Amino acid sequence: MDCQEVRLLSDKSLSQAVSHGLINYCPSMDLVALCTEESHVCVYRLNGQLVYENRNANATTKRSIGLRVDCIQWKPNGRLFATAWSDGSVQLISPESSKIVYQFSNDCYHISGVTCMGWSSNQIISAASSHLNLPRHIEKYFQSDEYLGQASDLPDLPRELSLISIETSLPKLSTLPSGGESDEIFCSRSSLDALFNPFDPKDNKAVDVLIFGTKEGKIHIIIYDSFFIGSFDSPAVSDGSSYLVLHAAQQQSSTHALILKPHESENIYFVAMDLRFISAPGGNLSLLASRSTALQNLLRYIHQVQLLLITEWKSSRELPSKFLRNINEKLGEKYQCDIVQALCHSLATGHIFQSVKEWLMDEVSERGHKRWDKAVMTGLENLKRVVHENMLPALERFSIILSRFFGISKFEHNSEETIGFTSQQITLLMESVACLHLISSKILMQVVDEIELFTSFSAWLRYLLDQLASGSNLTDDTNEKESSIDHNKVLLYLQTSMTSSVLTDHFVQSSQPNSEEQENTENSSTKFCGDVLFKTIDQELKKQKQGLPYNRSILSLDFLCGYLSTKAQALFSKIAETEKCNVYFRNEHLVGTAEPNSPMDLILNMKENSKIFPSYFAFVPKGLNHCVRIIRIPISLENGVSTIEDSIDAFTLQLGKGMIIDLKFSDEDSLIVLWKDSESTKVLSLPYKDGETKIKDQGNKNLKRDDNIIKFNFSPYHPSLTPNSVLELLPITNFTNDEVVRNFSNQDLYQFRISSENEDNDEIFFPGRLCVRKNERNFERPLRGKIDGKDDQRLLLLSQDGLRYKVLQYNLQ
Repeated sequence: MDCQEVRLLSDKSLSQAVSHGLINYCPSMDLVALCTEESHVCVYRLNGQLVYENRNANATTKRSIGLRVDCIQWKPNGRLFATAWSDGSVQLISPESSKIVYQFSNDCYHISGVTCMGWSSNQIISAASSHLNLPRHIEKYFQSDEYLGQASDLPDLPRELSLISIETSLPKLSTLPSGGESDEIFCSRSSLDALFNPFDPKDNKAVDVLIFGTKEGKIHIIIYDSFFIGSFDSPAVSDGSSYLVLHAAQQQSSTHALILKPHESENIYFVAMDLRFISAPGGNLSLLASRSTALQNLLRYIHQVQLLLITEWKSSRELPSKFLRNINEKLGEKYQCDIVQALCHSLATGHIFQSVKEWLMDEVSERGHKRWDKAVMTGLENLKRVVHENMLPALERFSIILSRFFGISKFEHNSEETIGFTSQQITLLMESVACLHLISSKILMQVVDEIELFTSFSAWLRYLLDQLASGSNLTDDTNEKESSIDHNKVLLYLQTSMTSSVLTDHFVQSSQPNSEEQENTENSSTKFCGDVLFKTIDQELKKQKQGLPYNRSILSLDFLCGYLSTKAQALFSKIAETEKCNVYFRNEHLVGTAEPNSPMDLILNMKENSKIFPSYFAFVPKGLNHCVRIIRIPISLENGVSTIEDSIDAFTLQLGKGMIIDLKFSDEDSLIVLWKDSESTKVLSLPYKDGETKIKDQGNKNLKRDDNIIKFNFSPYHPSLTPNSVLELLPITNFTNDEVVRNFSNQDLYQFRISSENEDNDEIFFPGRLCVRKNERNFERPLRGKIDGKDDQRLLLLSQDGLRYKVLQYNLQ
């Protein structure tokens, strides 16, 4: 295999040391994420420019109570990265917007640390032919007689129809104002677009799976960034309870490979985990989880819009209430009336009470009137804009996604068991959305009416101020303004909106009604469902308009948003529970005992259209700190169900007398090893898949040779005996230090120049950790062949003190 010279892409010095090798290279972009010993998470470009740093209030609070970052992992497409804290909470962060997109917290049990995190993309294996072009095949079906009767070649029509979406035809959701109580993720266009990507049938070909394990032996699974499948107990091994230490997955398989370690033993176990909801025929569970994620985001968005509406309403009432509070006290003491009655008297007779005159001249005045007008009009205009641009479009999107759920539930036989819900349950949820849509539309109409009424009232109030300021000498302009005022609207505003607006009913907290309304609200949430609740709200709105007693709490946005959220969460839980039942942990297999605190790595390999694929596990055996042992575990896969073959093989390489500092699988052929001898530290490339490489030394009798090819001898591996017995049964291929350098340091990768080209002026660099970035672009384009152009694999070397790293590029041809 011909190779090109390795090129240095980046050499970065850090002010704070990287913590425990917490450094990770982005799979799709040239970005490096790392965590310092002070739990500061940073993302850098290759030129050293800082892209992100977690100096937000959330991270500061976690650091202040002694929490630390345990794991960092990139999403396969590089759009997000995850940080796991020692309390079990996980944050998904967008490097583009520098905002926390999702956050998962643990409130159920104590956690002392996260031990492993993996993020992979798995292709959905469906009985439907996902690559068929529906319009083209339908046209071919009607035009060709030969095509008739070929049922196996026809597209799965219900499946294809379920993938049709009109979300791309809808206008984008509007951003929310920053600051206040708004979630930052909804305040920028880029982050909002990333959160609400229109559904693309191509996206249904793969599922993003985030897995992390805790020290207490829990394994958590999240798909599509935010849909929480559930928590699982780590499989019990023969040595007792265990916890997750390594994870590996392959795009074309729904089976994941796990390495577990018991709490009370140094043994290491391999376990296969099958995610059957990915490989099950039809793929509806994955589709539902994807759209459930969109619904969860919409619920967050609707909640933020609700809080924004309440804030805008309060801001529109705060200043007027302050003006009216003082005058009401004076009028009550002197005239036994309030400001509404006094102003109605002035509107009808033209006479103004002395206390009202003083109030208008001294407290309100021209400046106060402008403030009053601006506060009310700004608040009401914002209410109208937010309802029209944010709330109603979000509810429409919610209904469209629910219609997809409804169609799937009608098509699925025995849907409650297969997907977790029925069409009747979706109908009730759609009716809940309709209730919220009804109230939002009513708010919009009432706000428009109140703007019109307040405009007339404000013009009349300004006329009174001008009249009092000019005395009896009214100008023609002032008289003309008075004649243009609609006194009927002024009177209506005074009677219906000035001190007690009907809009107030929609913005009260549902937890604060009186005892009678509290009982009605509880009855509403337990007895009302779907169409009954909608009819009840409609009746209460009619009572409100007629001035009859009505239940105010049921008209509250807070109550209806909470009701919708409760029903939606119940739906998500049922889908998650159904998918959780499709997660299977296979029997554990002992793979050996590793040297304490030594490096290890795991990889899955699979060829296209293959039903058997091997998993490779590399580690440093206990008592053999100069050796690398590679375990080959063949896995048979049939319809998403894995079976571990009995023929587990292994071979062991002794790399001279050098120390193995770190190791990582680079691709489907090479294991990269950071190896240190008495002279220097070198990067080695060991072949592992087929156990062979070109030979450069003819003096080693432990190797099988065929035309100058080294063939490592895989042997049956049964590590059920004591370590000493295993060593006697498993042969070791020995190399001297010179042989290691000749055969592996220049193979495929050539020998890395650890220091920069200008070695005279460069400080000595001692690598202590390595990180390999593979070419992950195939995650975005599955089964479309190789990427054109040169491979762009990356190797990151972190110094022993954690204060410096280098990024190297090696192109294999």
